[in-house]
Amino acid sequence: MSKNLNSTPTTPNNENQNTQKDDQIANMLRSFRQQQVEDAPAEATRFFKEIFDIQQDFANRSAKIRENGETMSQKEFEKWEDAFSYEYNSAKEEIYSANLNLDAEAEAAQHMVTSTKESELHKTIESQAGNFYYERTNTLRKAIQNSDSNTAAKDLEYLATFPSSVARHLDYKYMTREEVRDYGPETYERQRTAAHNNAIEHLNGLNELAKKYGTRPFTVRNFWPSNIRDKRGQTPAIAKVMRYDRDIVEEYYAIAFSSEVRNREAKQKHLEKYGI
Repeated sequence: MSKNLNSTPTTPNNENQNTQKDDQIANMLRSFRQQQVEDAPAEATRFFKEIFDIQQDFANRSAKIRENGETMSQKEFEKWEDAFSYEYNSAKEEIYSANLNLDAEAEAAQHMVTSTKESELHKTIESQAGNFYYERTNTLRKAIQNSDSNTAAKDLEYLATFPSSVARHLDYKYMTREEVRDYGPETYERQRTAAHNNAIEHLNGLNELAKKYGTRPFTVRNFWPSNIRDKRGQTPAIAKVMRYDRDIVEEYYAIAFSSEVRNREAKQKHLEKYGI
């Protein structure tokens, strides 16, 4: 057999050098990975702060449009959603890459909270998406109907029942004082919270359904229901993000179903006028 004169003979010394190089590379990778994990909370926070800034710019832009007696086009609105989505997905990538728990995620996510005042939250991008609820419903419905999915019938039903989930929560929200007394305060609060969580989870489900069929989600992100962490185990940051998300979802469907909400508010004020 002929020898390959160009080959370098393997010696114990060469093997040791190769092993050392492999160890160096492995150590460098471990060090890099460890640094990524350590930097992830700060990086995620940075992206959430960018979302805060985008929300402020959006609110200012929306106000200027209204001053001119106009409304923002769906095309422009979706550009704002895309800007939000980029920062949000970047933050989530940091969170997933470092396997951060809910406590750490909340510490970062609280920096996107634009306000703790419910009256201000209708200005957010997520809430204003309610203006396009019916357009996105119709688009998704057509996508499901035109698909060959074996879950199409189930998915169409899920899409159609979101207003019922919202109405269930509104039933509790606009109950009279007398009705609340009949329920009992504790039962009322428990069932109202459950109905609210169900509406939040249903909206999140619609977002996932839209992604499944390749249409634009109803909102740019999913929201935290309060049942993902018992109240006794909630950090201040978790409680802050949960409260923010719950209020935003309420504002979303107050815009999406504005006529229904106005009717319920008017009825409640009328009953309160007579002490009911």
